[in-house]
Amino acid sequence: MPVTDIQKILFRLLTEIDGICRRHEITYFLHENTALEAVQGSRMGEERCNAEVAMSVPELKKFIKAFSEEKPADRSLDSWLTDPKYGEFGCRYTAEDTLFLDLPNCHHYGRYGFGVTVNVLRDVPSSKLRSKVETAREIGFEMNFAEGNRSTGRKAAIAGKLVRKKLSADGGEGFAKKMFEDFCRIYDVPDAEICFTKHFRTRRYHFRKSWFSEPVMTTLEGHQFPVPQKEYFTSLYGKGYMTRKLPGRKMTGYIVSDTAIPYKEYLAALKDYGMPLELYIKERERYIRKQTEGQPKMDTIKHYWDLLFRTGDRFDLYERYAPIKDELLTLRREGRFDELTAELAPYRELLMKNYKLGLGLSFDPDILECMLEILSREGSGELAAQIRDMIPPEHRGPAVIKGYDE
Repeated sequence: MPVTDIQKILFRLLTEIDGICRRHEITYFLHENTALEAVQGSRMGEERCNAEVAMSVPELKKFIKAFSEEKPADRSLDSWLTDPKYGEFGCRYTAEDTLFLDLPNCHHYGRYGFGVTVNVLRDVPSSKLRSKVETAREIGFEMNFAEGNRSTGRKAAIAGKLVRKKLSADGGEGFAKKMFEDFCRIYDVPDAEICFTKHFRTRRYHFRKSWFSEPVMTTLEGHQFPVPQKEYFTSLYGKGYMTRKLPGRKMTGYIVSDTAIPYKEYLAALKDYGMPLELYIKERERYIRKQTEGQPKMDTIKHYWDLLFRTGDRFDLYERYAPIKDELLTLRREGRFDELTAELAPYRELLMKNYKLGLGLSFDPDILECMLEILSREGSGELAAQIRDMIPPEHRGPAVIKGYDE
């Protein structure tokens, strides 16, 4: 079972979606990073804070209808049908009894709890002209988000202005609902061979519909979930997808979260302190931006501290091993590597500590060679070569400690 609170809530939401879909005979699939972690190792990533599923237009409509019938407690389903400022075509199944305020992306949704994004497997429209019109309208809609409404080109700017007028009428509710209905009609093409998914302000990912014709059942945290066929994964991540590092949103300083606090209570507390959400977001982003701007200076300071501590490590090692250097070389010459490994264990520990900091650690070239040979014999020849390359020229000779032997 999941081990962190975030994993537990995301897993619970996924199983709830699965239950709704099973009860109402709705076909869906784990999508992108969530599907990848399922096929890779059946475990949820501890660092990630998002989860995704995907379904076709007809199944999405059935899912929205099923949700409205069941009305799960402390759950909401955001889409253009309920919120004209929701970020994209699709919906988000949200735990309203949690807090997830993702500052760079909080303008994409209006309920700030942990959630599962339901992406739409859109069929490629039969009419290219109609496809271009809907694409322009979608771009125009995205251009109006506070998170980043700078135009990326003349056409995008024009589309943004056209949509802005419609969004301003009746709060945008009528326009958003009509756009949802139009998209459902345009992107539901039963005889289409290609479908695609699209995220807010990102490119499209195209797939063959046949990859979703028969769900493949796989296990995630002990529960059976459907995923697309193998070709889906090779299309997104390449043939080496089974060893691909998991993508997806990770917890950062930009995210304010709590799995036990309802987001409405958090927002109410902010308001009581005289800081409404808009002001809070602005101030927090300004604070993080300042931190980011100062990070290069902090990195430089840290680097010099690392160099200083490496100097101390070299002195400690010199003091420890200089008196027994001949004995160590004898062990190596006689092939007594078990004994040599035991003697050099403290050196290995400091060597690896500095390696992780990007620093090579050498106080005596002969003893360094003993250590590198041990690594090579253990099958870590590539690591040994990397460590050798990291040794600065001024450290490739014996350490000279002035006044030490006087």
